Amino acid sequence: MGTKEYDKLRHKLEHHGHKISEPLWDEVLKNTKLVSIKKNGVLADYGSRIQSSHFIVSGSFVKSIITLEGEKKAFWFHLDDVFSMATCGDSYFLNETTKYEIKALEDSTVISIKKSDMDKWVLKYPTFNQFYITDLVKDFMAINELRAFALVHSPEQIFYYIAEKYPSIPVRVSSKNMAHFLGVSPEWYSKLKKRMGGLN
Repeated sequence: MGTKEYDKLRHKLEHHGHKISEPLWDEVLKNTKLVSIKKNGVLADYGSRIQSSHFIVSGSFVKSIITLEGEKKAFWFHLDDVFSMATCGDSYFLNETTKYEIKALEDSTVISIKKSDMDKWVLKYPTFNQFYITDLVKDFMAINELRAFALVHSPEQIFYYIAEKYPSIPVRVSSKNMAHFLGVSPEWYSKLKKRMGGLN
């Protein structure tokens, strides 16, 4: 078990000023799993039942939805510095087989946490409850806000929204994946990035 990797999770749990209790930390170390995933490796597969959340220690992932026609459509991105908890909400919260896939965009490392343990820690430990509310729920709300914004705005406006609120996403995610997410051609996206000064 990598101490350095778990230090990052501990910092995340404590960043609201609440020191994590040793009993909680002991449970985290005992019941979670450190997983390394190669680029293009699948963290969550379409049609499976996902009952874990994954804290991204390093790397990045694309979450894609499978359309009724069987095509993959980039839905969102999870990076180690923004939206760092990745799961499939339909499966995680509703216990359904998921219509999403989560795939690594680069060599990545995650800490996998079972839903049953998270549910227990939310009730048992105020520090984890605070983390759950202020980080996980807040992230889900932010993604929903973006999806609502996307329904009534152009791809260019969506891009500016993301670049302003989550600047690391267009910097770290490849042009191909960003273009796919926005529903535009890679050529159109490249021209837009140039107008934005390259974002590098």
